[in-house]
Amino acid sequence: MHAVIRHRGPDGEGFLLLDGHNEVTCSDHAEALRAASTPRLGFAFRRLKICDLSQAAAQPMASIDGLTWVCFNGEIYNFRDLRRELEAKGRTFRTHGDTEVVLAAFEEWGEDSFARLEGMWAIVILDLRRNRLVVSRDRFGIKPLLWATENDGAMLFASEIKQIVAASRQRTWQSNRALVAMFLRGQRYPATEETFFAGIRSVPPATWAAIDLAAPAAPRFQPYWRLADFTADFNTFDYAEAVDRAEDLLTRAVAAHRQADVKVGALLSGGLDSATLVALAHKAGRKLPTYSLGYRDAAPSFCEMRFVDAMVRQGGIENHETTFDAAWIIANTDRILWALEEPPLAMPAFAQFRVFELCAQHGATVVLDGQGSDEITAGYQYHQRAFMKDRLLHGQLPVMLSELRAIARRDRRSATGLFGEYFVLPYLRRRAPLPWIMNGGSHADAAEFAFAARDHGHDRLLVNRLLYFDVRWGNVKIVLGYSDRNAMAHSVEARVPYFDRAFVELLFSLPDTYKIGNGDRKRLLRDIARRYVPNEITERGDRMGFGTPDADMIGGPMRDAIVEAVNDSAFQGAEWVDAPKAARFLHDFHNGAHHDYRAVWRLFVLSRWARRFSVSC
Repeated sequence: MHAVIRHRGPDGEGFLLLDGHNEVTCSDHAEALRAASTPRLGFAFRRLKICDLSQAAAQPMASIDGLTWVCFNGEIYNFRDLRRELEAKGRTFRTHGDTEVVLAAFEEWGEDSFARLEGMWAIVILDLRRNRLVVSRDRFGIKPLLWATENDGAMLFASEIKQIVAASRQRTWQSNRALVAMFLRGQRYPATEETFFAGIRSVPPATWAAIDLAAPAAPRFQPYWRLADFTADFNTFDYAEAVDRAEDLLTRAVAAHRQADVKVGALLSGGLDSATLVALAHKAGRKLPTYSLGYRDAAPSFCEMRFVDAMVRQGGIENHETTFDAAWIIANTDRILWALEEPPLAMPAFAQFRVFELCAQHGATVVLDGQGSDEITAGYQYHQRAFMKDRLLHGQLPVMLSELRAIARRDRRSATGLFGEYFVLPYLRRRAPLPWIMNGGSHADAAEFAFAARDHGHDRLLVNRLLYFDVRWGNVKIVLGYSDRNAMAHSVEARVPYFDRAFVELLFSLPDTYKIGNGDRKRLLRDIARRYVPNEITERGDRMGFGTPDADMIGGPMRDAIVEAVNDSAFQGAEWVDAPKAARFLHDFHNGAHHDYRAVWRLFVLSRWARRFSVSC
């Protein structure tokens, strides 16, 4: 388990073994652990030095009396405040980082300590006073923590799936067939705690669980925070006050997230989200180097570098840029899938891997990432559609028409055409049948899946209910996972300031008119950005993200690699697809009979993922 994730912590390592008599052996060398005739528990930890680079902050870390041990991955941004509070209670500290504060907080407040933490974390605590193991994960699932149970009852917890696969006695691991079938259809929501590997699950965000060491059993996860508790019914701000409050909270979050004893940088895509973070970071401190991906002349319709250039000119920023092409994708597919541990629905996940590689090449160990803003501040077209639909359902036709005309003016379109696009085409559009997909069967936990599919919180506003689903069961769970894995593959820590607890709670407590209005998506965030970010960015009508020229590459220079993957004998024998029909589908694509390049991509990455991990059906 330890050997396969050196990338997560190249700066140090530590090991712990607990025997049947509750005797602990700890060392920074595995060979030095005392042999135990009845081993009960083991920790292996890799360290990426970010705060307090001294050896005193190494892990596993013990309490002074040796009865509590912690392994902690992440960053606690309010650890200095917690430390002062704990010192006032008489506690002393040997280090200057956050790990010892996590340990002392647990000793002082037990499981209640998790609700006091601000940041991102996967925490595992050996609590010998109560003979148990305690695990916890941050509110949004920014840091990964996975678990599985072996046939002999052994329980495994890990930062990455490949660790559990490495420790398993199985020569090959079976896929989660229901999730594979969803993926092949181009679907991922609701995203529950299941993974593409049968029997391997994530610890749910915003929970903790205790496992009795004397009688280990599957963990029962208890929530310490609920996103659904924050609705527009609790709003106390008018719009101007809300903008100022949101700017203050986001500025504080950015300042906290950039604290480190190593080099810090930021991603700069040319979009509103990353530009706003960079601007707020520079407002309160020295300028950060930034990192971008673009295509310039190679694919100008997908290139956002002109917007990056505008931000760089205005701020005098040191920016580094990179690109990729089909040859790079073919050469690096196995490496990227090894990092992601699942096949991604689209190519932007590969672009993200490339830009984090650029960050590492320029020595940045901590990088601010604008992931997730759209799902908090209402950045998608379907949020605008939901806003207008809500007005129609509540008999507010003039309000709906006013917003429709405002969107039309912004996009330089006709209101009639937009109405058709928003309210007619979605109901006429039908997914093309994909008869080559085999039945994946039901989900392992059908009740969980059914609950997630209908859980949209209980806000009275449709936009806010959609945002809740986006964060709790939707795209946020996927993109945060990709951000962490792609960054850590290069020993880089990605930090996501938009997922500051106080900022999220504020946004979810605001009415939809603060997020959608005057033709704008992300209305509140855009008005913050207008104070600091060039007009070329704030007044953009398009939204691209990590835009990639998928269709051109999949239909052109990637053709041979895709054909080889789809025709792979192991893939064809895995029974995820009807092999002859899938081959015909690919043949028809290359001969222009259809243009579903996204489905072709899914066939390609699924085959390569299965081969990379030796996954069977």
